[in-house]
Amino acid sequence: MNVLVTGGSGKIGGYVLRELLAAGHTVSNYSQTAPFVEPVRHIDGDITDLERMRKACGDHEAIVHLAAVPGPGITTPERLMYVNDRGTYTVLEAAVGAGARKVIFGSSKEAMNTDYRRSDTRPRYFPVDEEHPAEPRNEYGISKLINEITCKRFTEAYGIQTISLRINHNWYLDRAGAEVAVRSGWSRDRTVEEQWEGYRRYIVDSDMGRSNLWTVTDARDAARAFRLAVENEAIGHEVFLINGADTCSLDETPTLGTRHYDDVPLRRPLTGFDSFVSTVKARKLLGYEPRYTWRESEFREWMEAQP
Repeated sequence: MNVLVTGGSGKIGGYVLRELLAAGHTVSNYSQTAPFVEPVRHIDGDITDLERMRKACGDHEAIVHLAAVPGPGITTPERLMYVNDRGTYTVLEAAVGAGARKVIFGSSKEAMNTDYRRSDTRPRYFPVDEEHPAEPRNEYGISKLINEITCKRFTEAYGIQTISLRINHNWYLDRAGAEVAVRSGWSRDRTVEEQWEGYRRYIVDSDMGRSNLWTVTDARDAARAFRLAVENEAIGHEVFLINGADTCSLDETPTLGTRHYDDVPLRRPLTGFDSFVSTVKARKLLGYEPRYTWRESEFREWMEAQP
């Protein structure tokens, strides 16, 4: 399949490009910087430029839309909302105009919530799933939720397939992929070791992970979710939570739940290091099963070697 990836030059973008190429797809990248992945045709452009975006879509059957301002605090809230919301609308309009069959949108856990520690946004139940109320609390999460709604409306209006993947706390746990990721996107001033040190702190201090329910997704699993969405022909429009099977904590899940969220009811038992976020829907409809865990990774080997 001919696939156009917007933002393939970003941190997760390299993983997605490699995953699609390995599966035999013909891949082009639309971004303002060239990716560190070959062989990928690069198209320089801005996602808010409709004419250029329409030309880029060309004969592509599928668009994977990753390009965005990737979080709050990077630019002004007004600029973030413009780039993310106008950009996604432009990508969808260009895709429809070019006759593309599907758009796979890179959403985020923050479309649901920014910080579950807040008393007014505590989880309603565990494990959290796609039916849980979405209550974003910053401009980034709001933009992602708006983008998901826009995708749904384009499916209803034009019949184009749209799938939104809410990626939960992406981690780059293999050194080769992490080397590309830290040279890409918005984190070019960091080394792999600096990136991994941030992960290590998250793991050893369980309070740090409380805000996002200790979720973690290996970027290779996230990339595979995008490929599965590209290859799916049965879905009209859906939103999926994508994350790993376990938490990013040394404490077991029942211990974390009792310590931090003892008032939150369980809809099914959680044992061992089970994630507080469910991927059952993605498993049933996309065939997504997380394969990787930080507990068995090059990052873990590095972490164990630290003094």
